Amino acid sequence: MLSRTAGSLCKPCLRLSLINRANLASKTPVRPVAVARAVTAEPFMNGSSSNYIEQMYESWRADPNSVHRSWDAYFRNVEAGAAPGQAYQAPPTLVPSAQSFAMQPVPQARPAAPVASEDVHRAIQDHLKIQLLIRSYQTRGHNIADLDPLGINSADLDDTIPRELELDFYGFTEKDLDREFLLPPTTFIGGDRTHMTLREIVARLKSIYCNHTGVEYMHLTNFEQQEWIRKNFEAPRVTELTHAQKKVLFKRLIRSTKFEEFLAKKWPSEKRFGLEGCEVLIPAIKQVIDRSSTLGVDSIVIGMPHRGRLNVLANVCRQPLETILSQFSTLEPDDEGSGDVKYHLGVCVERFNRQSQRNLKIAVVANPSHLEAVDPVVQGKVRAESFYSDDPKCDRHLAIMLHGDAAFSGQGVVMETFNLDDLPSYSIYGSIHMVANNQIGFTTDPRFSRSSPYCTDVGRVVGCPIFHVNVDDPDAVMHVCNVAADWRKTFKKDVIVDLVCYRRHGHNELDEPMFTQPLMYQRIKQTKPILELYQKRILSEGVADEAYVTEELTKYGQILEDAYESAQKVTCVRNRDWLDSPWDDFFRGKDPQRLLPTGIDRANIEQFVEKFSSVPEGFNLHRGLERTLKGRKQMMEENSLDWAIGEGLAFGSLLKEGIHIRLSGQDVERGTFSHRHHVLHDQKIDQKIYNPLNDLSENQAVYTVCNSSLSEYAVLGFELGYSMVNPNSLVIWEAQFGDFSNTAQCIIDQFISSGQSKWIRQTNLCMLLPHGYEGMGPEHSSARPERFLQMCNEDDEIDLDKVTLGPAFEAQQLHDTNWIVANCTTPASFFHLLRRQVLLPFRKPAVLMTPKSLLRHPLARSPIEDFLPETRFQRVIFENGKAAQNPSGVERLVFCTGKVYFDLVAARKQLGLEEKVALARVEQIAPFPYDMIKDEYEKYRQAETIWAQEEHKNMGAWGFIQPRFNSLLKRENKGIKYAGRKPSASPATGNKYTHINEQKQVIADVFGVSKTSL
Repeated sequence: MLSRTAGSLCKPCLRLSLINRANLASKTPVRPVAVARAVTAEPFMNGSSSNYIEQMYESWRADPNSVHRSWDAYFRNVEAGAAPGQAYQAPPTLVPSAQSFAMQPVPQARPAAPVASEDVHRAIQDHLKIQLLIRSYQTRGHNIADLDPLGINSADLDDTIPRELELDFYGFTEKDLDREFLLPPTTFIGGDRTHMTLREIVARLKSIYCNHTGVEYMHLTNFEQQEWIRKNFEAPRVTELTHAQKKVLFKRLIRSTKFEEFLAKKWPSEKRFGLEGCEVLIPAIKQVIDRSSTLGVDSIVIGMPHRGRLNVLANVCRQPLETILSQFSTLEPDDEGSGDVKYHLGVCVERFNRQSQRNLKIAVVANPSHLEAVDPVVQGKVRAESFYSDDPKCDRHLAIMLHGDAAFSGQGVVMETFNLDDLPSYSIYGSIHMVANNQIGFTTDPRFSRSSPYCTDVGRVVGCPIFHVNVDDPDAVMHVCNVAADWRKTFKKDVIVDLVCYRRHGHNELDEPMFTQPLMYQRIKQTKPILELYQKRILSEGVADEAYVTEELTKYGQILEDAYESAQKVTCVRNRDWLDSPWDDFFRGKDPQRLLPTGIDRANIEQFVEKFSSVPEGFNLHRGLERTLKGRKQMMEENSLDWAIGEGLAFGSLLKEGIHIRLSGQDVERGTFSHRHHVLHDQKIDQKIYNPLNDLSENQAVYTVCNSSLSEYAVLGFELGYSMVNPNSLVIWEAQFGDFSNTAQCIIDQFISSGQSKWIRQTNLCMLLPHGYEGMGPEHSSARPERFLQMCNEDDEIDLDKVTLGPAFEAQQLHDTNWIVANCTTPASFFHLLRRQVLLPFRKPAVLMTPKSLLRHPLARSPIEDFLPETRFQRVIFENGKAAQNPSGVERLVFCTGKVYFDLVAARKQLGLEEKVALARVEQIAPFPYDMIKDEYEKYRQAETIWAQEEHKNMGAWGFIQPRFNSLLKRENKGIKYAGRKPSASPATGNKYTHINEQKQVIADVFGVSKTSL
């Protein structure tokens, strides 16, 4: 061993000495990792424990008094030349008494005779216990924090005190409280101090972890993140606000509180879902915004339920108060849209942030009462905004998500949305979640509405730190909001702020909560509003005087009265004031009655097919795909293009025209049915891929094609939000099978089908839903077209004498419809329909039933001529065979849509009825193509009219088309007959034999023949 004068212990020698020291203490051999754990009582990660010992040794070399005297004696013995075993013997400077941990001066003389080793062992054990005690508070302190402003509930639904938070669990007693202990390196409670008494340690831990803030973070698996949170909560005085900050907070509480009181006074019988009991939410949101703006954020998207929405619009977004107050009047709208109830509305504003001195855009996304459905919509919107503004890591874009406690824990879309957090094509690099924790659902006690201790436990799954805070301590709320904003900036991960509060008026202002929560609401009646409590606090602390308080209250009261007077002069409602995604420039100068051709020139077709059929030199393509790409070139030569090429031509041409395309869904890169292959994988180099549609030209737009998580609800919501940002884009969601769209029904019903009517929100989002009866059973046959058709806003009565048919009729139909429902049968139809989505002078969602077996069907092909300039989407494809050459000889005119057409063509040929039966395909079912149906019918006026479908009678398009055909044919005193499966509860049979038998019966009914003849 080297003496101290000769240098220092080398690190291997030091570690060896430590190992031997631990060996002697335990009487059994100890591995180095075990030594580190024994000495530090911390997980041995990344060498942190041994580093700690080495750091302590280096600290001792600089100043012997900087470490505990037992370690000082040990290091002295080692450097004096003692063997490891002898060095372990405690020096005489360690006094074996109750004060053995007290810091005393260490004599500089050489070590004297060693004392009993059990005293040193006790000292080490006490040191370990202190570390475990501190760790227990860091881990479990939130369980006993004072979080409920009513003082009657435990936020974690458990009133017991964890044993590891009690001193006797570690063998400590009253006499140990004034003993001094060395603080471990994994805490910052001492500030600059290295030692504290047990009494000080416990008091500090309780102040940090068990007061009005409960911090959950020890479930994080990243040591750096844990350390960061400890610094932001444990360091002394980190939570204190300046007098100026407290004044700002007080003024924001005035606005939040007095706004609700004003509405209650003026409109006592109106629902408004006010914030009473959680008024601190407004200052909390504003604090997050202030801090985030200071950190570089310039665009914030807010998603929230209805509680507090009007207050947020007024006092966070600063929507003009008279505009908000006019919503309480019965006024006619002066523009399009049916409007929605006021507490569902959204808004988009740009304002100057005084705290950061920067301009800021804030949008609140309009959403229905399906509380958490807005979560993925907001995230999709943020992702799109960051994409279009070249902010790939969302440094300038932020989502703030507001939740209620019952919805946050109860609704599955929350977890689905969290699961998108770190997915490369979906991540927005962290959201800030704020929970208005009412400690109750509508009338349901949390003990009966969730199985987890906290309503926020879903966040633990994805590694969110969770900050629970009592809303009656606004200073603590401001601190956690600052930490949340800093966390998101630092780590680009989600964070949850759980505002533990209450509802002063029940579910809404007209509800009587005493029916179901009598004790809670007795306590609420006795609880003073936070504004009153905080007012007393700032007066007692000398932050402000009575004159200041009176002035601020009077000032805002006058603002409200002036706005009320102005609102009385409003004579109509402008629904456009509530747009959350304004597209003013898009509509300017466009003629809504003009529909452009959707074809492209041959040179582009040739270029796209060539690119779509090749890979770069040196790329190791799968042998099976070599045949696929070769087949694409061959189809071009044969002038017979399949579905994959038709889709690729649509995408490629739009990309080259500068239109960004995003295709998302389960397995969309390859395609569920292995037809698309837009992302090719090198067979020898991991993660080396090639996307030919991103390799068309230097100036093309970006094509994003991304496999999603196994979610429909959240992913479709995400794509909807993405589509709302830029009208000059095409956003597509493809279901793995159309049947699975039903798990996204909330997004479909509440946002897509009715979004324009309720919120004047246009989108050209496309939903591709594979559909077709091919014997694959009830889960893989039907995209449920009947549901989408039922939600169409089109009337089923039409007076052709009052309608001008032609291109203007088609344009007007598209302008008026809420969405487009189509079932294409040719690649060219699909090509034109996709391009029309972008070339329309307005935006409409499209629900497209896409094929499965038709993807490779030899008859489901299109010639190049069908894609050329001046061609366009054909809503109905007329009969063009032998029957069309002799219309008077046709006995049956059969209309159908989708795959069944090819089954009918084959059967007609087999039966020799090609001159007797005309087959017409309805490619666009809604809006219903009255004009083209009329033209085809008049050509075969003497024929019997039949609707054929493979779906059951209570499904498919029959319920939609029947009244429309009857309206069209009533002047002829004719109607339309049905040929298809009988009504059924299940969409399809799972038995192949039954399927074939049913299909034969459908065909037999269409042609009026016996099933045995097929």
